Amino acid sequence: LERQLLMQNQMRERQTAMQIAWTREFLKYFGTFFGLAAIGLTAGAIKKKNLGVILPLVPLSFILAYQYDMGYGTLLQRIKG
Repeated sequence: LERQLLMQNQMRERQTAMQIAWTREFLKYFGTFFGLAAIGLTAGAIKKKNLGVILPLVPLSFILAYQYDMGYGTLLQRIKG
């Protein structure tokens, strides 16, 4: 029974490590996309003189912050309690 509990704990730790690794990899690509989108949307807003063009950055910034917290912050510890 004790060995089974150790194996379950080890598998849980591996799954958590894989989830963090996947999140960090996703963050690289999403961060690049967000940066390019921010530059493009800002340029478009300046060119058209309409600040509404920048609005898509608001939900994208929440996604970026969540992914960053998941990969490099303490989100998993806060979820576990």
